Amino acid sequence: MKVYDCDNDDQFKTLETLFEEKEMLKNNKIQSFSPDSLEEAKNRGYKTV
Repeated sequence: MKVYDCDNDDQFKTLETLFEEKEMLKNNKIQSFSPDSLEEAKNRGYKTV
């Protein structure tokens, strides 16, 4: 899995585009959670963009 930092405008725009083009919600291919930091996301096994 990849993690996108939604506080980063560029990464959020990328995620929005992917969300729309790939119909991620419809195809159940997106998950959200809120770790306190990108380091925490990496610790959970997510890859940063």
